[in-house]
Amino acid sequence: MKIALITDGIWPYVIGGMQKHSYFLCKYLAKNHVDVLLVHTATTITKEIKNLNCFTDEEKKYINPVIVEKPRVKSFPGHYIYQGWLYSKKIYETLNGFPAVDFIIAKGMTGWYFLHKKDPGAPPVAINIHGYEFMQKKSGFKMQLETLLLRFPLTWVNRHADYIFSYGGKITGYIKKLGISSDKIIEIPAAIEREWMNADNVEVRPERRFLFIGRYERRKGIEEINAVIIKLAGKYRFSFAFVGPIPENKRLDLPEMVYHGTIRNREDLQAILAQSDVLVCPSYSEGMPNVILEGMANGCAVIATDVGAVSLLVNEQNGWLIPPADSHALETAIADAINCSNEMLQQKKRSAYRWIAGKFLWPDVSQKLISAIEDKLSR
Repeated sequence: MKIALITDGIWPYVIGGMQKHSYFLCKYLAKNHVDVLLVHTATTITKEIKNLNCFTDEEKKYINPVIVEKPRVKSFPGHYIYQGWLYSKKIYETLNGFPAVDFIIAKGMTGWYFLHKKDPGAPPVAINIHGYEFMQKKSGFKMQLETLLLRFPLTWVNRHADYIFSYGGKITGYIKKLGISSDKIIEIPAAIEREWMNADNVEVRPERRFLFIGRYERRKGIEEINAVIIKLAGKYRFSFAFVGPIPENKRLDLPEMVYHGTIRNREDLQAILAQSDVLVCPSYSEGMPNVILEGMANGCAVIATDVGAVSLLVNEQNGWLIPPADSHALETAIADAINCSNEMLQQKKRSAYRWIAGKFLWPDVSQKLISAIEDKLSR
């Protein structure tokens, strides 16, 4: 089987949840001896990117890379949508039309021009939007404007694609609200590598240690976290660490706070996770966040909002699932995590690890993906 994977970058050369998912998807298709036409980009095209040093030599035997530089456009409201159209068109032209593959997986809006030019003889095009944030709760006027601009193109590609990938959970509901029938939806969860699994982090410290991982975006809920920390700092003994490029003006000057900055190395991030008890993810909107998978794989209980497909990961056995944009619920959950018994928190941490180990490892999920594609192609 030959699959074209079209994306706007792969991790670690381009940082982001979609780019990390693209990397692992390509990696495990290759591990399963599926020929992959990998179409990707990066801000700066280096020799390392051209050589795909992020993959093993054995994996690269099954990967045919094509790098397409993303067109540059001037900044204006919605410029990224126009850029997405131009990038998709440039990919189409670079490949001289539809590639000779059995199936196309197009991330985000990369399949837009392909769907515009599609004819009955073309291979099936399946899109993977990931989060459907444009259909979820908004964190402010800026996000409302952005999602309003995105609604038309994302609705269009959903309605014209042959298939739509969904993480499941509420994501499938969002897709159906766009008028998509169930037979066009392929539910495949996100996943994590076995190397991320660390069963040793189940001990509980006298001082509860909380952790946030991610870049600064209003929708990630950092303002809500900060407000809760300020309220609880004088009442309880705890520490709170942040991993990611958090702006100076969003950092709290409190002894309980630790800011690690951006960390790209897996071992370094795992070392921080191994010293944490509870991962906190109070986002307004999400798909199926990699950080939750990584946290749970390293024995962290999780406080997260019930958005996207998060409910497939977080439940009362392994954490606290709370409504989005609810500062009171976030405060209650953090206080509960501080005050609960060592035995209860330890049980949640163990349950988090087991939940990921049993359902969300890439070798298993990739097999499910390949079987789903083969099933669609046999019809």
